[in-house]
Amino acid sequence: MELTGDHVTQIARTFLRNHYSRSKFDDAHSKEMLRLYLNRFDPGRYYFLQSDIDEFRKQGSRLNDAIWRGNIDIAFNIYNRFIQRLKERREFIAKTLKIGFDLTRNETFQVSRKDAPYPKDNADAKFLFRKKLKLEMLELTLRGQSEEEARESLRKRYRSIHFQYEQFGQNDVVAAFLKAFTSSYDPHSTYLSPDELENFNISMRLSLEGIGATLRWEDGYTVISSIIAGGAAFREGSLQPEDKIISVGEGKNGAMQDVTNRRLIDVVKLIRGHRGTVVRLAFTRRDKGLVEKRHEVSIVRDKIVLKEGEASGEIKEFSQAGGKHPLRFGVIKLPSFYVDFSQRNSDRSDYKSASRDVRKLLVKFLAKNVDGIILDLRNNGGGGLDEAVKVTGLFINKGPVVLVKDTRGSIYTHENRSSRPIFRGPLVVLINRRSASASEIVAGALQDYGRAILVGDRATFGKGTVQNIHQLSRRLGALKTTIAKFYRPGSSSTQNKGVEADIVLPSMNNHLEIGESFQKNALPWDTVPKIAFRPWGELDEIMPVLREKSRQRVSSSEHFSRIKKDVDEYLRHRKNRTSITLNQLTAEIRDSQRNSNDSDAKAKGPRGDVAREDAPERKDFTLQEAMAILSNYIEVVGRSSGAVAGG
Repeated sequence: MELTGDHVTQIARTFLRNHYSRSKFDDAHSKEMLRLYLNRFDPGRYYFLQSDIDEFRKQGSRLNDAIWRGNIDIAFNIYNRFIQRLKERREFIAKTLKIGFDLTRNETFQVSRKDAPYPKDNADAKFLFRKKLKLEMLELTLRGQSEEEARESLRKRYRSIHFQYEQFGQNDVVAAFLKAFTSSYDPHSTYLSPDELENFNISMRLSLEGIGATLRWEDGYTVISSIIAGGAAFREGSLQPEDKIISVGEGKNGAMQDVTNRRLIDVVKLIRGHRGTVVRLAFTRRDKGLVEKRHEVSIVRDKIVLKEGEASGEIKEFSQAGGKHPLRFGVIKLPSFYVDFSQRNSDRSDYKSASRDVRKLLVKFLAKNVDGIILDLRNNGGGGLDEAVKVTGLFINKGPVVLVKDTRGSIYTHENRSSRPIFRGPLVVLINRRSASASEIVAGALQDYGRAILVGDRATFGKGTVQNIHQLSRRLGALKTTIAKFYRPGSSSTQNKGVEADIVLPSMNNHLEIGESFQKNALPWDTVPKIAFRPWGELDEIMPVLREKSRQRVSSSEHFSRIKKDVDEYLRHRKNRTSITLNQLTAEIRDSQRNSNDSDAKAKGPRGDVAREDAPERKDFTLQEAMAILSNYIEVVGRSSGAVAGG
């Protein structure tokens, strides 16, 4: 079904009835919506001209009135103008990359262009774009590509970018328009197309029905990036990474559809299908003579479990200085708070969820008599609110976990109703700036209860809002709408501020613009009245000792010293840099090449070759420091944490 102006009116009204702010769609929101929609196509302000923007602002000055009338002409006017400008730049890009660049020319380039003026005319746009291409070519060269390789990389890059935009259909344009509307209220509300809704559901249940391969779009082709272990394609055995899919057929005898120069999302829809059905794929692969040969395979689709998104755990040993025996810590990595809603609704005794998987790991660790647990929530962007409550309940006694305030100002308490936590021993929670939403509920509650030591970046992301998925009728997709804010048991919202670590480790994340406070239209931080709960313990008494021991280790660590140097360099030269000198980059490239040649000459043996060893597995120094902190914690309070625990 194609989205129309009447659908936009209907969807906008549904959104406003449910959004937390309860504010009207006024002229201020119209202006912000127009800005967001323009940024959807041209965030760096390289394509549209100032005359285009002046024209659009006149049309969009009363965007709110147009939407209530079902008039969305401006959405298509902007998109069509963008495609016109894109074609103009495409011709210029091809010509410029063919001619090359004058590397001796002294030029500067504005690094951040989000607030820069739009080009005055086509000549100004070409001048700006030429410098952009030159900068990108120099950056690729600095990473080791030759000048010709860098040019070809840029040709492919812009062919891909332009192709994706040129393939927009009516629903894609209207969806972008609706996303601009919802984002004018807050950064987490959005419109989900039917395909996006399906991908959201897949991310929550960690499973799909298909062949079990990750795909990417590259220069007109759908390319196999990896094969999921244990999946249908893995078991069949024919497909390999870097194979190019050129046609797809349904069933054993269905006609094959050519999928070259088709959007990735459209090819994925053809390949996915119900478990037990057959899909046929034609693909090409380079043989040893670099000749691409055509192959064909039939694969029976199956349920694919996305194992990389599941909770995982392992036991790690940590040797204390002067200790007779190493300590054994259970480390749980939790990528998200997932739950298979449909499976849970059909059978509440057996369904996939984060809390159930973490519970199983804790039971396994207890059977192995671990001395402590590290719950790793780094880069965990959230998930189900109920799952966050249940995971917290695995570590605390009965009591409130999170408070939720709705659009009417009513406050509801989500409690852990179990009086018997699975694990009662020493606990450290790892966080970083990308720990968000449900992660912050867990981290904030465990901190308020005095149950865990939070270690990592200065604070978490700061997403303290609750979104509801409202499925729209007639297969129009869904609205993901902010309907509430959540608060810690100690009364503070995590919105904007996040949850602060008890022990902060050096990290570039602490200085980058990551987090809710840098998001446009983010809701403010606030508090609610504190409610009564029984703390597990009082960690404040021992925290100064743990911080000092950690500080001493970090100050003598070669790894953390390098991070501090990188941070100092960033703060001195790059954080507030508004422009870059292209000649300086050229000089850096020449120095890099000279140093590389010198190193190669020194490394060559009698036959002129270099012995190379496989790179060792990358060590997680933050996890190592977390284990050291947990070890100190045990030294101070004992293995049971009884000295400070109320549990």
